[in-house]
Amino acid sequence: MTNTEHTTSQPRLIAVSRLEKSPLNARRTVGRTGMEELKASLLAHGLMQNLVVTDAGDGSFHVIAGGRRLEAIKALQSEGRLPQDFAVPCQIVTEAQALEMSLAENTVRLAMHPADQYEAFAALIEQGNTAAEVASRFGVEESLVLKRMKLARVAPELLAEYRNEGMTLECLMAYTIIDDHRRQLKVFKFLPAWGRNDPDAIRAALTEKMIVSSDKLARFVGQDAYVAAGGSIRADLFGDEVYFEKPALLQKLAQAKLDSLRGELEAEGWGWVEVNPDRDHDAIYRYGRLKPQLIGVPPELVERKAQLDAELEAIGNALESDESDALLEQHEAAENKLDEVERQLAGYAGFDATQKALAGCFASIGHDGTLCIDKGLVKPEQRKLLAKLLGEEDDKPVKTKPKHGLPESLRRDLAAERLEVAQVAFASNPGLALDLLAFQAASTMLGEPVLWDGPDVEFRRPKPGKEREDSTAQRELAAMRKALPEGWLKGASEVERFERFRSLPEKDRLRLLAYCIAMTLQAKLGAAAGEEPTAYDLALSLTGTDVAGYWRPGRLGFFNRCKRDQLLAIGREVLDERWAQAHVGEKKGALVSQLDRLFSNPEKSGRAAEQTERLKRWLPAGMSFEVAASPKPARAKKAGKAA
Repeated sequence: MTNTEHTTSQPRLIAVSRLEKSPLNARRTVGRTGMEELKASLLAHGLMQNLVVTDAGDGSFHVIAGGRRLEAIKALQSEGRLPQDFAVPCQIVTEAQALEMSLAENTVRLAMHPADQYEAFAALIEQGNTAAEVASRFGVEESLVLKRMKLARVAPELLAEYRNEGMTLECLMAYTIIDDHRRQLKVFKFLPAWGRNDPDAIRAALTEKMIVSSDKLARFVGQDAYVAAGGSIRADLFGDEVYFEKPALLQKLAQAKLDSLRGELEAEGWGWVEVNPDRDHDAIYRYGRLKPQLIGVPPELVERKAQLDAELEAIGNALESDESDALLEQHEAAENKLDEVERQLAGYAGFDATQKALAGCFASIGHDGTLCIDKGLVKPEQRKLLAKLLGEEDDKPVKTKPKHGLPESLRRDLAAERLEVAQVAFASNPGLALDLLAFQAASTMLGEPVLWDGPDVEFRRPKPGKEREDSTAQRELAAMRKALPEGWLKGASEVERFERFRSLPEKDRLRLLAYCIAMTLQAKLGAAAGEEPTAYDLALSLTGTDVAGYWRPGRLGFFNRCKRDQLLAIGREVLDERWAQAHVGEKKGALVSQLDRLFSNPEKSGRAAEQTERLKRWLPAGMSFEVAASPKPARAKKAGKAA
């Protein structure tokens, strides 16, 4: 039989043992993705499309179209699920046609549309098949069948819109969060164009009257307590979120829990107790705040703390000239002992009966759903009376280091380093300095107090702080000071000096103002996770100043003062988990040396480009000027309300 006869002949059965993949097959790479699905389909439905082969002339045939099907069949034979003499229908073509046919088969192909897949699965399930049986027949995960079946919750009009490429599959799936087709269509109609292509905006509009499980009220009350009280929930079929469908009940349960807490605090003897789901920052700012005192603390515990403080100071001084492993280990051991002593001291911190009778508490719910209690708040009208009754207190307030994070002394030094950069940033941005000053002055004059942590509007000269080594920011600030106009200061009287000042160009007056505002700034680190940024935090971010360009972590000023587990955490964050695991058994001194070397010269660290960039940019928490982005305007709510 000639090749021409082969091309016009009908497909014939050929044993799989005589078939092998052709070198002319356009698909060179056969991935494993989808192989199990193909095997399952072959077992359930058979070979629905013949293979295309060329005659090798030695009794064997080369498959030029159907290589994946051939591989799946041979795999089933090796697994004992198909007989070894299994034969398949093949159409024999000439080698001249082979490459073109192979290319056409592997190029002109399209996966089944998810909407068609859903309807096919639905038809089989209506015939009595289970989702597991359908999944087995098509070689897919049962979860895929269940997900496709959940599209039954979507209005037919929306499914048609998806078929016509009017929305993505992710957007279509977002509508399954509710069953109400009428509401689905109204949300689709009223959403703006940007919202129709945003699954999050669709969910927000559909669930506007529900409360998401990650909301602070939901976390505070708890899903179990809410359901036990008769609440109903709805799960996002294609996500991890759960929605509480009865907001009024959730709010009632939260308030009941807060009211119960009110009773507990009143029983402690506090003069007043306020509870509110939201923390009233303005009210709390106006209150004074008592500091907890050491009450009934054993003298030997106080003495032990003083000894450890002195020991740490001595070791710190020694480390400035000797960075031996022995000293570093002594420093870490002393810090651990001090942590334990301060933990014990914290157990003796509290307020006496007189303080409680004139002070109060404010209880609220934090962003993460945890309870926040501000104790020892003193209302303005009670401050003088409280001071008169208490007099001078001999006990000093408890000083404890935070349980997590860097040592407090290191945090203070980082805040001072950050202050220098902040001063450069504001002195370089007269417009922002003027805006912040005007905002602060107007807020004060109009009776809207805010938590000031930036410039001191009284323009007091800052107290000299701890003497610091010369830094890039200090040098830049000194250059700014030297460049400021000073001739106006030589006037014989205040009036003359003011007249000379007014005659300066506006640019020079703004430079002077910016520098003066910069010099009033107070040392602080940025807002921690979960804390609200202030106007000062936002103004700093708007300067566009890159703190990493002024300050980098080093051996003496930073790494030596971190604990061993903190050093490993830094390496894990900046490099990767493998680095941390490789160095987990090393002493603190070795870790300090490793990190100091990597951070001091990232370009020569031998690390990947991404890690090198992180070595150049990394900053401890609170050092950066960046603030969390403000949430997008809730435009989707309009669609929800319209629906």
